[in-house]
Amino acid sequence: MKNAHPRREFLRRAGTAAVVSAAGAFGRARVVRAGWTVSVLGAHDRLQPEWYQTKIQQVQHEMAKHKLDAMVLLNSTNVIYTTGYFHLSTERPLAVLIPKSGEPVLFIPGLETDQVKLGWIKDFESYFDYPGPENRVRWIFERVAKRGLSRGRIGIEDPPLGRLRQIKAGAPSARIVVAGELIERMRYVKDDDEIAIMRRAMEFADFTVQAGREFVASRGSVTEDEILKASADAVADKMSRELRDVVGVSIDPPFGGLVPFGKRSAFPHAVPSQGRLQKGDALILSFGARVGGYNVECERSFSIGKPSDRARRLYEAMLAAHDMGAGEMKDGAVAEDVDRRALDQIRRAGFESFLRHRTGHGIGLEGHEPPWIAEGDKTVLRLGMTFSCEPGVYDPDFGGFRHSDTVVVAKERGEIMNRYPTRLEEMVIEV
Repeated sequence: MKNAHPRREFLRRAGTAAVVSAAGAFGRARVVRAGWTVSVLGAHDRLQPEWYQTKIQQVQHEMAKHKLDAMVLLNSTNVIYTTGYFHLSTERPLAVLIPKSGEPVLFIPGLETDQVKLGWIKDFESYFDYPGPENRVRWIFERVAKRGLSRGRIGIEDPPLGRLRQIKAGAPSARIVVAGELIERMRYVKDDDEIAIMRRAMEFADFTVQAGREFVASRGSVTEDEILKASADAVADKMSRELRDVVGVSIDPPFGGLVPFGKRSAFPHAVPSQGRLQKGDALILSFGARVGGYNVECERSFSIGKPSDRARRLYEAMLAAHDMGAGEMKDGAVAEDVDRRALDQIRRAGFESFLRHRTGHGIGLEGHEPPWIAEGDKTVLRLGMTFSCEPGVYDPDFGGFRHSDTVVVAKERGEIMNRYPTRLEEMVIEV
C-alpha cells in the first residue's frame, strides 16, 4: 500500500496547527440500504432523532423475524444505539422497551426525569432511586408486563443469573428469550451517518497525535505524562472550539491515551512512567477520539532521531502487517483470515517471538467491540463494518512499534479513515 497523498498533505498542514503557548500547552464506502438510509446530520456532529426513529423501525423489523413481541434493553450502549438517550451509566438500572410496533418506552431512575424530557421519547416511567424497596430490574419488568406483555415473548440481552431471576419475577408469565445478538449484529455494520460521525471524530484523533509529536519535537527529553497532558490540552481546546454537539465526547483520565517510549514501548498497554525520552528511543503515540458517542483510533510509532538498522527492520515488519491487514478488510473476507495474513508478515520477517496480540477489533459506540480481527473469529466481513488495524512488534530489549488505523470494510480493500502518515521517513522526530 503506497503512502497516499492525503496523508502527506495532512502532515504538511498539521505541522502548523499546533503551536506552544506561553503557558506551554498547545494551541489550539458509502453503505446504502434501500428503504433505510436517510442523512439526518446536516450541520450536526451527532446523530439526530430521525436516525434513531428509523433505527427503532429496523429493530422492530428484526424482532419480527424472531417472533418477538418486545425487546427490553438494559445495556447502556444498546440503549444509546437504539434511542440516542445519552446518560451516565451507574448502578441504577435504565432500560428501553421496544414493542413490536409503535414507540419505545424508557424506564429510568428519578434523577433522569428532567433530562429525558429533552429527548424525542415522550413515554417514560421512573423510580426514585437505587436500591429502593424492591429490586429495580424487577420493577422495570413488572411495568413491562402491565403494558400488555404479561404473556408476551420478550427479548433480552444475555443477563447475569441474578438479573434473570428478577426479570422472571417481574414478568412471571412472559416468555423470556435471550436475543441480545440481534442488537449486537446490527451494531456490526455502520451506515453512512455513523461513518460520517466517525470521520469527524478522526479529525481529532489525528490532530492529537500531531499535537503530541509537536510537543516532543519542541521540548526534547520529556516524560510520558507531560506528552499526555499537552496532547489532551490541545485536543480539548480544539473540541471546545469546534464541536456543535458535545454528547459522547471523552478524554479518559488522567489525560487519555498511551505514549510509551524506549523499552516501555514494548508493553502494548504501558501505563505512564516518569522516565525521560532519549535519542534512539522508539515512541508510540496512541490516541482515540469520541464524537457523538462514536470512537476512532489513531496510533503512530516514531523514531527519536535516525533509526538503527534493527529499529528499521522491526518498523518495516510492523508496517507490512499493518498494510496487509488494512487492505484485507474487504467485503466477504473472514476475520481470522485477515488476522493470519497480517501477522504472517511479522512471522516471515523473523519476529514471531515479538507478537503480543491480534490484528484488530471492532470499533464504534465502544472502543473495543465485536467482531474481532483475531484467531478464532469466523465472522464474514460486510460493507460498513469498522475495525482498528493495529498489529505490533514488541522487542523487550529495544521497544515496540505499532500503528493503529480505523478502517471501513469496502468492496475491494479496506478504506482507512486516518490521514496521518505511516511511512518511516515521515515518522522521525529530531530532538
